Amino acid sequence: MLLNIFYIAVALFALGFSIFIHELGHFIAAKKRGLIADRFSIGFGPRLCGWKWMGTDFRISLFPLGGYVSLPQLADMGRLEGGEDDETEALPPISYADKMIVAVMGAVFNMIFAFCLSLILWGVGRDIIVSTEVNAVPQQIVNHEGLPVPGPAYEAGIQIGDQIIRIDGAKINNWVELNNVIMTGTQRDDSGRAFAEVEILREDDIQQITVYPILMDVGIDSIRTIGIAPGTDLVVSEVQENMPAFKAGLLPGDTILALDGKPVTSSAFLSVYLSNHTGGVIDLHVLREGNEVVLPIEPIIANGETTPRFGFAYYYEAATEHVHLNPVEQITAMARTMKQTLVALVSPKSDVKVGNMSGPIGIVHGLTSMARYGWIDLVWFLALINVNLAIFNVLPIPVLDGGHMTFATISKLTGRPIPRRIMEGSYTVCIVILLSFMLYVSYRDVLRVGLDAGVIEDKPNASPAEAPAEIPAEPTNNLVTE
Repeated sequence: MLLNIFYIAVALFALGFSIFIHELGHFIAAKKRGLIADRFSIGFGPRLCGWKWMGTDFRISLFPLGGYVSLPQLADMGRLEGGEDDETEALPPISYADKMIVAVMGAVFNMIFAFCLSLILWGVGRDIIVSTEVNAVPQQIVNHEGLPVPGPAYEAGIQIGDQIIRIDGAKINNWVELNNVIMTGTQRDDSGRAFAEVEILREDDIQQITVYPILMDVGIDSIRTIGIAPGTDLVVSEVQENMPAFKAGLLPGDTILALDGKPVTSSAFLSVYLSNHTGGVIDLHVLREGNEVVLPIEPIIANGETTPRFGFAYYYEAATEHVHLNPVEQITAMARTMKQTLVALVSPKSDVKVGNMSGPIGIVHGLTSMARYGWIDLVWFLALINVNLAIFNVLPIPVLDGGHMTFATISKLTGRPIPRRIMEGSYTVCIVILLSFMLYVSYRDVLRVGLDAGVIEDKPNASPAEAPAEIPAEPTNNLVTE
């Protein structure tokens, strides 16, 4: 319990520090340009605590959904983010350059912080699945409706040993990128069926194969998959307490071998076998520390469920390599993933929806999971968060830094300030949309957190090593539960 509290505290500090870094960029830029900064807040809403120094009220506010620096001389950034209506009248005007520099420096500081974190990762290295060679092509997989269907890659003719080179024209450097490109795919044929153009290397021969991905459940989310894996072994990642597998002595790290002597060749085989089970004990064969162990387990159908379940989560195990990517490579990959996700989010042809995103709850949960895995994964995820914060905040959306820059640029080009009613109206609309978005994704975050905690059961689960969906993920394995 105390350890969990420690991990959560680390996660909260990491997220809060990232927000602090962003706002520090605005604050320092404002001070260097001679602007007045009357408030530096982590969070929005009523003041909880803080102190005043050099004319600035440094505070922590009630709603930890971000932060702001109140700058009265910037009408769009000051009055509408906390300044007073009549403050700007008595203050000297500022230049277009002042507005642009102050607005962009939050994102710049996030990128600087991400670069520093990437330097650490460059030095210590990180374990990832580098190889894009296919080691498992199941004939059947389970789709998002829980039905066994032919594996898309198997149907398309992809074989074990094929190396994935490109997908939809994007060069694939590792298994992480492979998963992300498939998940954020935006191609559909005339009938509306999703497809992906996959370029493979087979025995020194480059081939183009069209694969038709399907949706599969990962936790409460449905994502595209083509049904391939970098490894063949199904390894237990966690066992749910008070479920049959827990009572039978199944342990994390056990490798699933067979059910009643029948080899488990894929996750679909396991799911179908359980779906067809009519009662009684199943002998689960596992490999533990080099020895085969047989565990008699009688799966149960829990309340609200329709099929029997053992009560454990598993993933495909694959060989990893310890790599030392330089900061440019790391940040470029993170930015590319963010771009792919944003494009997929606005494309009607993708399967990435608003519900796949997450907010502060999901981010903190992801940071907590990374802290459990180790400090290297935590540092990587924190760098990813800062890259995404930088990119997201420069989008031309009112209430974001990019919105301030857009308003300033329009005023510069037209030679006159934007009417206050237009500015305030756009801000009001965007605030309502963002708050609605935040409430919705927070609700989804609660469901995900509950699922990972075992409160919500019998749902395919996402590996804690995968980033939350709000912030594009670096999936290492597809983790599901049975």
